[in-house]
Amino acid sequence: MLREARAGKDFAQLAKEYSEDQTSAQGGEIGWLTPGELPAPLDKAAFALKKDETTSLVETPLGYHILRVEERREEKTKSLKEARDEIARALRAERGRADAVKAADKDREKALSGAELSLLAKERGIPFKVSPFFSSSEPVPEIGPVEQFSKAAFSLGVKELSSSVEGPTAAYLIKMRQRKEAALPPLEAVRSEVAGRLRATKALEAATQRANALLQELKKEKDIKKVAQAHGLSIEETGWFLRSASQIPKMGAMQEIKPGEIPISAQRPIPERVYAEKGDLYLFAFKESQGADMEQFEKEKDRLQELALREKRQKALQALVESLKGKAQIEIQPKFLEES
Repeated sequence: MLREARAGKDFAQLAKEYSEDQTSAQGGEIGWLTPGELPAPLDKAAFALKKDETTSLVETPLGYHILRVEERREEKTKSLKEARDEIARALRAERGRADAVKAADKDREKALSGAELSLLAKERGIPFKVSPFFSSSEPVPEIGPVEQFSKAAFSLGVKELSSSVEGPTAAYLIKMRQRKEAALPPLEAVRSEVAGRLRATKALEAATQRANALLQELKKEKDIKKVAQAHGLSIEETGWFLRSASQIPKMGAMQEIKPGEIPISAQRPIPERVYAEKGDLYLFAFKESQGADMEQFEKEKDRLQELALREKRQKALQALVESLKGKAQIEIQPKFLEES
């Protein structure tokens, strides 16, 4: 295919004839891309090309790829006039965060002078919460994994009050009511739990050894049904799903196993390793792929392009605001923002 492409044969026709990618039905077209959207080897190869140039063979865990650049265009930076409304919204959000921190700082001064945090919160109409005990490795109850909050909380002594802590959506004041130091419980109190964990660990080790042996057998046989039947095991088919899907059908949401991160394809139907998730082991094998639904794609194309463009604009806007903040003193005029 590479030889024919470089000889001038129509690349779209070659893709339809040779490619096993989901885009083969539309001639391999993947649309406009910006740096960082493709796996690193493809990204590097694609953005080294000029218009009408073709890559050499590019290897990734999913197989071998050939890319051709049909057109290039430089990213356009929006003018200040075009970005005015978005900048106003960003500055309003920035002002809101700054106001929240100022309010927390004022209440901190009052609390240091003897005011109760619960009464200060009531005056402002905001929640006052007393958390249960939690460790430094746990998400903070009702707040979540806010690193700054956890660090501030565990730096306090009993009855000490933190400085204002800025989180993603709010500013916090933390007062330490009580500390419980970590301690080793008596062996008798945890004997059954320790024994259970040990049994689970040994069982997982044995299961992992067996799964790896099955993987080696599968690499030789290439037929997962045959291997499963030989060992009295059942297999489950996922059904169709997108590489960009948030989870694999029939498996649910998983932290360690993501749909687009399992390097299997028609060229490499068997992965290099067994996958684990919360004590369960999974052995995958590629069955088949399906080209994109072009009719549905045409219906959704404009909306998807708009979403992608909006995300790029937001990133560019944030970069512009940060640049302006670093170079100049910004004065926020509430009247102007309200009118805009």
